[in-house]
Amino acid sequence: MPDRSDKEILEAAARGDEAAFAHLYDRYQQRVRLVAWRISHRADWLDDILNEGWCRAFNQRTSFDPERDFMVWIVGIVRNVYREFCRQGKLSIAGKDEADRAGEVESGELSPVRLVQEAEILSELNLCVEQLSDIDGQIVRLRFFENQPLRIVAQQVNVAEATLRAIRIPEVIERLRRCLARKNIDISDFFSAQGGGDSQ
Repeated sequence: MPDRSDKEILEAAARGDEAAFAHLYDRYQQRVRLVAWRISHRADWLDDILNEGWCRAFNQRTSFDPERDFMVWIVGIVRNVYREFCRQGKLSIAGKDEADRAGEVESGELSPVRLVQEAEILSELNLCVEQLSDIDGQIVRLRFFENQPLRIVAQQVNVAEATLRAIRIPEVIERLRRCLARKNIDISDFFSAQGGGDSQ
């Protein structure tokens, strides 16, 4: 479908064209995955959220207005799926009632437009993480993408917890800071200065 313009592909998808929708899936699925992670912060929930979200989008494709931003539309669907899962108790969050989490998702801070903007920045972060060594990339994903306690990260990567806290994580964060700075992105948008400091 390379000879068709973006507008033609969006219009075809809105008419129910399955090939056009598949093209949109290929183009946007990675960024939508980043949004689902941004909402949930749990890698083990992503597939369920995404599968349901994309299935709904496919079934509702003829209701899509091709004049709209497709990414905002699909993100709105994924956001609603996550909110429903929380309310129905399909997803549980330690220390938080599912209804409380659903309320957070409904807030303006997690609007589809805001989430799409953050997905663009997360894509740049992901590119920087891919430049790290395998073990450093794993540390970042476990600690900051999946919110794993430091002791669990230490066990997974076979590095002493004290070493992670005092040396390894600060060094990795500094490398990411320099990488993101070249893209005019402030690393504090992602990690607090104390990101590796606790041992929970």
